[in-house]
Amino acid sequence: MGPALAPYEAPPMPARQPDERALRALLAELVAGLPALPRDSQTERYGARSVTRAWLQGMTSHQTRRSYWRGLALWLSYCDWQRVDPLAARMTDVKDWIAELAPVSPVTHNARLAAVSAWYTELIDNRVHDDNPARLVARHKRAKESRTRALGYDELVALLGHARARAGRAGTESALRNRAILEIMATTGVRSGAILHARIDDDLAMDHGHWILRYVNKGGHRKTADILGFAEEALARYLAARAQREEKAVHDLSGWLFATRTGTPLTSRDLGNLFHATARAAGIADPHDVVPHSMRHTVLTLGYENGVAIEDLADLAGHESTATTLLYVRRSRRRQTTQLLADLVGERPVPAERPHLRVVRSG
Repeated sequence: MGPALAPYEAPPMPARQPDERALRALLAELVAGLPALPRDSQTERYGARSVTRAWLQGMTSHQTRRSYWRGLALWLSYCDWQRVDPLAARMTDVKDWIAELAPVSPVTHNARLAAVSAWYTELIDNRVHDDNPARLVARHKRAKESRTRALGYDELVALLGHARARAGRAGTESALRNRAILEIMATTGVRSGAILHARIDDDLAMDHGHWILRYVNKGGHRKTADILGFAEEALARYLAARAQREEKAVHDLSGWLFATRTGTPLTSRDLGNLFHATARAAGIADPHDVVPHSMRHTVLTLGYENGVAIEDLADLAGHESTATTLLYVRRSRRRQTTQLLADLVGERPVPAERPHLRVVRSG
């Protein structure tokens, strides 16, 4: 937020969801500190603050809860500074608020508007308010393709090859842990949140003779990822090393799945540093562009280029629509089409199979 809108700075919501009791207490404290809203009376069950607290409490995705909390807090800070009653605000106030904020990506811009619009909708549904001034404020258009870098096959082999060699050479718990993380992300395409939030006792299980990882996707739905091949072997070696250090059997381990030796969970920065460092050591060009989300992009791109149906890739990624999956593979489709045309112009034989010409339905 710009310096002109700095009287209230929202306390950050923790990255990991607390248990239900702790979450309820946290939200009560956070909502009580929000500016601009009228105070609920002790007998008022459906006041703006009570509804706001229940709205945040009821969200199935903690990631959405954090995003909406931040967006709502920014809006109410603006209202407090500009002496705008949020329950009497007009669309022009929302437009002015967005214009006052520091420039951000289209995704962040849309997320902030979505937060405020969803909050007003909740107030309307509970008869606390009767208008949504954010509903018609223009959103930025969605990008037609993912801007995240995807690794090529040779780059992926180099990245994993370095992690395997280091784990085999060093044999330390941290090297084995890092390899397991990379192998799992390279075969499942899970987001970093599935790695950072996984707990051994709650999210790791056996199914059909192999490990599975349970996680909550971006939309708040429970999903399962199968850990197979090198990923399964890497996870087994990491868990064995951890069990040896803790002097217990693997099935008695508990706590965060990927943690430091002191039991502290890894952070997003830790994961980002792992990708940067491994890419650099593996000799990959521009290693600073290799980020955790690169692995998800790589999985979907390589899967598509090797003939996996777009519907199966969407299921693997947890996308509700194949249109979302197409954002990841659009560059690959365009590159394959260009290669086909280049082969025709260069009088080179065109492959009999043309996966880039498959009919793909969005929906």
